[in-house]
Amino acid sequence: MLSDSRACLAHRALRSAGTLLPSTAGRGTPDYPDAELTLNSSGSHVVRVVFVGYRPLRGRADWSLRDCLNTAARYAGSRDIVASLWYRERDDRQPREPLAPYSATYKASSRTVVIHQKLAAN
Repeated sequence: MLSDSRACLAHRALRSAGTLLPSTAGRGTPDYPDAELTLNSSGSHVVRVVFVGYRPLRGRADWSLRDCLNTAARYAGSRDIVASLWYRERDDRQPREPLAPYSATYKASSRTVVIHQKLAAN
């Protein structure tokens, strides 16, 4: 699933136990996003992947979203996981703006990832 142990900073955070597992320390290179996994007692788990001060190309954004979702599935794959992709400025904790491909869902029953894209307005 992971081709590089640094690929998803969630990898380090997901080893901890708890409800919210953030990865914000030691950002490393700017093209690696921050990620956090929220484990819910019912319903889907949630992964937020945030690029801070760096706008990735579409291919890099897609790869990062899939990679972080796959990492989360290794640790919490018994239930569905919804992942979203965001951008924010380095000095601004809010607001975040969505990045394409916007979101993906890991389906635990089929062990597959489905990418969701915002439809263009006509």
